[in-house]
Amino acid sequence: MPFCKRTILPKDVCKPDGARLLEARGARRAERPVFGDLADVSSFALGSVLRQLADLSRHSVGVLEELEGQLAAACRRSGALEGRAVRLRRRVAALVSEPPERSKSQDTHTHARACTHRRGSRHTS
Repeated sequence: MPFCKRTILPKDVCKPDGARLLEARGARRAERPVFGDLADVSSFALGSVLRQLADLSRHSVGVLEELEGQLAAACRRSGALEGRAVRLRRRVAALVSEPPERSKSQDTHTHARACTHRRGSRHTS
């Protein structure tokens, strides 16, 4: 399954892009945003959640595209197998419908047996 190929890491919901803050700390001390009221905190958290949902949807699109590719490949393989099965069924039907080929030794043996049978029937009648 394609799910083991992906690692999705959670991002900070209440902090602005934590990775950039860590990188900036070495050069200069980055200031964290100060929220004046609860509405600002809620708006920022909502924006962060929406960014995470967008990131998650990008991952899900990748997963679904990969699944679609695998399903298309399985469909092609099953179609090829179905075609082979149909050809095999036709070939078997053709072989069953035609009489078996007889070799010359079988024809001679059958003819000799028929002649012996006829001679025997003349003697009994």
